[in-house]
Amino acid sequence: MTTLATVLRDRGSEILAGWIVRYERSALRFQRSTKAATHTARVASLVEALTAALAPSEPGVDESPDSLLRPGSDATRELERGAAFLGAQFASEGATGFDVAALLLELRDVLASLATPTDAAVLTRLFEWLTVIALDGFAAAGLQSLREQTSEQLEAGTPVIELLPKVPALLLVGAPNASVLDNLFARAWMLAVGTGAASLIVDCGGLADTGEAGLRVFERGYRSFVDQAKGSALVVLLTGARRPVRELVERLSRDAGVAVEVVERIDSAVTRAIERAGSLLMRRL
Repeated sequence: MTTLATVLRDRGSEILAGWIVRYERSALRFQRSTKAATHTARVASLVEALTAALAPSEPGVDESPDSLLRPGSDATRELERGAAFLGAQFASEGATGFDVAALLLELRDVLASLATPTDAAVLTRLFEWLTVIALDGFAAAGLQSLREQTSEQLEAGTPVIELLPKVPALLLVGAPNASVLDNLFARAWMLAVGTGAASLIVDCGGLADTGEAGLRVFERGYRSFVDQAKGSALVVLLTGARRPVRELVERLSRDAGVAVEVVERIDSAVTRAIERAGSLLMRRL
């Protein structure tokens, strides 16, 4: 075992106590919404992972911390995973990136104060890398949470409504992901079937992403819809669609045998839907 590993193993309680004091006083923490005691288990886990990283790869082999604790090495893999997980946990708890940085940098300073100057330099390099990883995990988790929240809002708030009796409409807005689009088109299909409508208005004027990536997402959702509508007499009245979307809808509808009409304005689409609803009623009579 290296000298640093021995310090970590024998002075664990001292390390945690020192970290608690430094973390509570850290100038990096602005809100101070949590106490250091709530994070001691995480810090202890990091110290254990650091101790394990300092174990030689083979019995009797004395490897220096400078060799073992190189960022991105096999020995530091668990430490890096722990740092990424730590950042994600902080994001889910509503903490800030300052809290993440304070936890790791204060732990670095405690460890460096107990190590030799050479080992302290190694620890400084390592913990700067771990802080970057933790902050990246924090940002990624926060972004994922925002995406999920936005998707939930789009799915709940996108209008799938009857504009008039037997005139159902799907008014797409924003940049829904594939799952949201699947659900919206499924709801629109059920509304059309449930109302006995002859037409379904699909307005794409509010779509924010009609580039290549957005088209791939839209294709998945619309393909699922026309697969459901295949063989029915329902006509899709497409409004507000830019050329790439319009061409995609026409191609997928044609392949599935679903009728589609492109209408420039939504009021014209409503008029056309009313006409089709009247024609269908007259045929039934």
